[in-house]
Amino acid sequence: AQGGFDTLLKSQNRWSVTGLYENNNYDVVIEQPTNLWGTTFFGGWRKGSGDYPIYDGKSLTADDGEARVGLNMPLWRNREIDRRRASLQQAELGQLIANHEFDQTLLEVRRQASHRYWDWVLAGVRLRISERLLQVAEQRNQGILQRVSAGDIPEFEALDNQRAIIERRERRVLAQRLLEQSAIQLSLYWRDAEGKPQLPSLEQLPTGFPTQHAKIGLNIDDAISTARLQRPELKRLALQSQQTETELAFQENQRNPALDFQVMGAKDIGYGKDKLNRNELYLGLNVEIPLQQRVAGGRAQVASANLQRLKWERNAIEDRVTAEVKDVLSALNAARQRITLSQQQQQAAQQLEEGEKTRFELGDTTLLFVNLREIATGDAMLQAADANSSLFKAEADYQATLATPL
Repeated sequence: AQGGFDTLLKSQNRWSVTGLYENNNYDVVIEQPTNLWGTTFFGGWRKGSGDYPIYDGKSLTADDGEARVGLNMPLWRNREIDRRRASLQQAELGQLIANHEFDQTLLEVRRQASHRYWDWVLAGVRLRISERLLQVAEQRNQGILQRVSAGDIPEFEALDNQRAIIERRERRVLAQRLLEQSAIQLSLYWRDAEGKPQLPSLEQLPTGFPTQHAKIGLNIDDAISTARLQRPELKRLALQSQQTETELAFQENQRNPALDFQVMGAKDIGYGKDKLNRNELYLGLNVEIPLQQRVAGGRAQVASANLQRLKWERNAIEDRVTAEVKDVLSALNAARQRITLSQQQQQAAQQLEEGEKTRFELGDTTLLFVNLREIATGDAMLQAADANSSLFKAEADYQATLATPL
């Protein structure tokens, strides 16, 4: 757009080689458009030599030509705004729009990266739970075999424990697969200095979920106001509306008559044949009136329609942002409640598991019920981990929804 204000060099040359009047004309001019009310400054040099008819004697210059300077200033159309200035304003707004588009993409990438990270942490917890359950069953196996040999418990208890071991090995294989899958997904967002994906190792897994959570209030009205103020897509639409308003102002301006004032001073260099050196000053007033105005009028209608479209689009996005804020606050509230309930469930499951093991040692129950209690404890631990994962994901969604730094 800045190229619209580039200095322009023009040259016109004409040679009359046959005919009643033989002459040569050379004309070079430099034009400089400016931001100053659409004014264009110009300066040039021309030289005319040879024979001219009496009515075209002005084309003849002194021996060294004629130098001239001047300006052309619009008084009506193109004074407040013209194509050059409109394009420059729109391009400057376009840079800001591109920044907001980048911010919008970055927010989504950060949100997805956060989700993939907490999926990886959850998969690690799942693997540790499956390994714990397998280890318990394997450690118990020798004691069960000894009790079967002693006749303390029936032989099918040993068979049931073998079945439990096989089942828990299968659970561990599945948990290992989920961990590897989540690590691969996470590697798309975790890259080395050269930008290549890195696979996180098992040693890099945290022992569990953090105990600290972001301090997020659940005031819907404040959150909606913040989101509408900070969301990059709403900022982008506001700038696009400014671009369209600039176009509308330009097209409305083009419906006005063109009234251009021109000043030019000219001076001969050297002396010509049979004449003295000339100094000249010209004032001009050029008028151009579009009678039908179909071009500017039609383009103004297009710009007005685009403004209305952008207004409706903004209303739709504001409604969507409001819905997203309500949804993410609902998710945060539900995740917090799930954590409390899952912790209570885990404590109860662990107490029942310990009690069932004591009963089994006393011969009051079977290994089947012990196995069920252990599985129930593992499921409760997994639900607690899943609730933590949901809460941290909801916090990431909250940051993205309100467009606040992570």
